[in-house]
Amino acid sequence: MLHVDMRIAIDARMMGPLVTRGIGRYVEELTRAMIAQAPHHQFVLLMRNPETSSFLGQPNVEHIVADVPWYGWREQIEMPKFFREARADLVHVPHWNAPLFYRGTYVLTIHDILLRRQPFSSKISTRHPAYAFLKYYAYRALIHHNISHARHILVPTQFVADELQGFYRVPSSRITITSEGLTDFPAPYFSILDRYFLLPTSYFLYVGSAYPHKRLDLLLDAWQVIAAYHPELSLIIAGEEDVFMARHVAFVKQQNLSRVTFTGRVTDAELAALLQNASAFVFPSSHEGFGLPPLEALSFGTPVISSDSTCLPEVLPKEGVFFFRNGDVNDMIRAVDTLLGSSSQARAAAGRAQAIVKMRYRWSEVAARTLETYERIHFSSHAKNPASFPSKEIHQT
Repeated sequence: MLHVDMRIAIDARMMGPLVTRGIGRYVEELTRAMIAQAPHHQFVLLMRNPETSSFLGQPNVEHIVADVPWYGWREQIEMPKFFREARADLVHVPHWNAPLFYRGTYVLTIHDILLRRQPFSSKISTRHPAYAFLKYYAYRALIHHNISHARHILVPTQFVADELQGFYRVPSSRITITSEGLTDFPAPYFSILDRYFLLPTSYFLYVGSAYPHKRLDLLLDAWQVIAAYHPELSLIIAGEEDVFMARHVAFVKQQNLSRVTFTGRVTDAELAALLQNASAFVFPSSHEGFGLPPLEALSFGTPVISSDSTCLPEVLPKEGVFFFRNGDVNDMIRAVDTLLGSSSQARAAAGRAQAIVKMRYRWSEVAARTLETYERIHFSSHAKNPASFPSKEIHQT
């Protein structure tokens, strides 16, 4: 295959799992894998604070300070300037929020189209409902424009590809399914000195945001029944302490639910410890574009209790996973009872699933598919006008 040296700009303002957990993980792991695979390309990372970058000192990486919040008016006005400053052959925006007035070649990653399916299940706004309503329609118009104008769209699953084709009539030729990968976590570490509580001997775990579509309300409703019949079990919920999580904290206090702990955000070492020691990981979400948290649990050999919504049956293996009907609290309780009634078999099945998911979901493969898309776009752009093809070194492999 021919490889042409390219300058690739990546909007990395969301990079890092402690910045934005899902997208942040995607940007950081994908970038790391691409830098390693393609030393002949130059990567330009646009970051709010480049000093926090994991890629300082890499010979094929440059950084540009783009201290601009996402999802606001400043992004629309200021980001085109930074994209032009990068002098890139192609810009990769890892979400739907490309600036409206940027006219260069760009690729989007669409992780899901939650705003079409469940429009207010996110941080659109915590202000007056009228403001949230206007902001939602502004976002919706921006998404439609960017999906229409992006040179190509990367998606994690066939489910999201089908959604794009159904809602926006995007031809399959403009979509590439890249999947996602599993992170190499640091050594598990969880200190009572840091968290002020001991990990219980037996606990169920949820990790993620508390947006309404994540259905923590369903989990807590089920927990009222589960806790009464299984006094040996605790429930740990790890995720950002925002206005949505605060509502669930208040509900637990009002209902006097026992043995429920909210950790707030956790480091990767703490997350590894939580996943490794959990009796099961519970994922009640009603809408996902990929569903990385339950895969991370399986990568530690931990059984999963999951909703059967959207892409989850596509992504999760059959072994080690106990599905329940989306939104059905009684079926969730049934899945819990099934797992607890065969805990040794469930753990053994999760052990088999561990090998499956580690083989199937690798960032190196996501990077290879993404780089191939970049290069195909770059070649096709210049093939239309061969005289404009840049005089850069060509590598034959």
